[in-house]
Amino acid sequence: MGKKYPALDVRKLDVRLRELGCQFLRQRGGHRHYTNPFHPERIITIPVHPGDVPRGIIEDIIEDLGITKEQFYDPKFHKS
Repeated sequence: MGKKYPALDVRKLDVRLRELGCQFLRQRGGHRHYTNPFHPERIITIPVHPGDVPRGIIEDIIEDLGITKEQFYDPKFHKS
């Protein structure tokens, strides 16, 4: 699974969220908050720490977005 679903650092995760249609809302402490274009009632929160974001947190973000891992990691997929 490691090669198919690579780890992402904060910058790459930020870029991917914006590609999916998320918009940056605010940063509080060590966390950034984004809108969720797939489920507007849910806010996406990512930790801003050195190194890669843990895969478990990325999986939680994907679940909150309401999309599959394949869609998340597919650079051609975005909110229509």
